Amino acid sequence: MNTDINDNILVARAKAGDSKALTVLINRYSDSVLKKANSFKDLSGLESDDLYQEGMLGLLAAVYSFDESRDVLFSTYVSTLASRKMLSALKKANSKNNLPMRSYVPLEDETNLLSGAPTPEDLLIFNEELDTINSFVENNLSKTERKVFKLNLLGLSYNEIAEILDCGVKSVDNTLQRIRKKIRNIK
Repeated sequence: MNTDINDNILVARAKAGDSKALTVLINRYSDSVLKKANSFKDLSGLESDDLYQEGMLGLLAAVYSFDESRDVLFSTYVSTLASRKMLSALKKANSKNNLPMRSYVPLEDETNLLSGAPTPEDLLIFNEELDTINSFVENNLSKTERKVFKLNLLGLSYNEIAEILDCGVKSVDNTLQRIRKKIRNIK
């Protein structure tokens, strides 16, 4: 696939199920997500790999929720969602409930840790996992469940999702419970 294609066209293709378009977008923005993850790593005990994964989830959420009619560049949208996912992970990691995890002693020597840059193998595995997730979402979730799932990926609260979808908070909770049950039943 031509990697010089406009982001908006790639996003539209990815939303339509084109895994090659999604791969081009992931490859195009993975470096910027990694740089952002590295800039946040000093804010807590989270490693840059964990932040990078959260940022990549933000990238995935950006692909599926991007609306070009809102007059925002896709690159700006990716940066915003990736940052929000990383900040959310940082807040969670720094919460009182997570104190035991923050005070652990790593078993590995720091010299053995990776530099934080994804290897080609890491990218391949990530892309395969992403294809599996996309396939599951498209083939196993109803239209409403897909909407709730994608909004939940963006880090929105139940109240915010209910407001956007014009339904009750309990309906959002029930939908997420159904999604969790379907995910648990994956074999």
